Amino acid sequence: MTAATIHHLAFGKMEAQISTMGAECIALKKNGLEYLWQANPDIWGRHAPVLFPIVGRLKDNEYTYQGKSYTMGQHGFARDRNFELTEKTDKQLTMVLKADETSKKVYPLNFELSIQYVLSENGLNVDYQVYNPSGEEALFFSIGAHPGFCCPLEPEKESFSDYQMDFGHKNVATLPLYTLEGGLISSKKSSLALQDGKLDLDYKLFENDALIIDVGPVTAVRVCSRKTGKGFAMRFSDFKWLGLWTKEKGAKFICLEPWSGIAATTDHDGTLENKLGIVQLAPQDSHMAGFQVELLG
Repeated sequence: MTAATIHHLAFGKMEAQISTMGAECIALKKNGLEYLWQANPDIWGRHAPVLFPIVGRLKDNEYTYQGKSYTMGQHGFARDRNFELTEKTDKQLTMVLKADETSKKVYPLNFELSIQYVLSENGLNVDYQVYNPSGEEALFFSIGAHPGFCCPLEPEKESFSDYQMDFGHKNVATLPLYTLEGGLISSKKSSLALQDGKLDLDYKLFENDALIIDVGPVTAVRVCSRKTGKGFAMRFSDFKWLGLWTKEKGAKFICLEPWSGIAATTDHDGTLENKLGIVQLAPQDSHMAGFQVELLG
């Protein structure tokens, strides 16, 4: 396996590092303060993985396509593949992953996945493009992001529970939630109670895994410390779902996860084409989606 290369970006008070392994952002700083989770392997050993060609878990980690069965782990394989750098300036870069013999052992379709990172004055813009190079076959896939942010940003001054999420809708009292059952989407429904469109962070919220909401009226979220005023925000209107997740009490991070895809349902028939959240892309066509991160404070 080719060793990963780390590329550095800088623009004003912003800095970022992007690894060719998984095209993963592994550092994101403003005025020298690290905002991105630093992948403690004892808790969660990733920073901001790219989820492709599936998001979430499959039933028994298996699916069928055109009558053949394949095995694929949670969130797909792109996060563990070395991407090719195709363009770079001081403040932006683009990386590409294409189908090859290795990918076709678990995912027989042709694809080209391009990921562009661009530093802005106060944050980072991330854009995905999935291209179907086939002249005849549709491409079935999902894509999503999984960035983890330090929470608290300054643990010597504050704690996880000092942070509050603001969804930007003061009149919204509840958000409907998808319920996970063994990592799969259950038919059961639940809801997330808000106060003036806001949610105080508490590890108890994540005792049953991630919180998953529909992107619709909610297209952005701000996460800020009530003590320092620092935090981070994300805009994600190009996506269908938002996942919110932290691993365990004391983990000191929160993931904001925009997804065009979702875990299989508990009653999924196993076929790739029928999986909830699968995008069908016509031959020679492209699917584009992006999200924007702003670092506050």
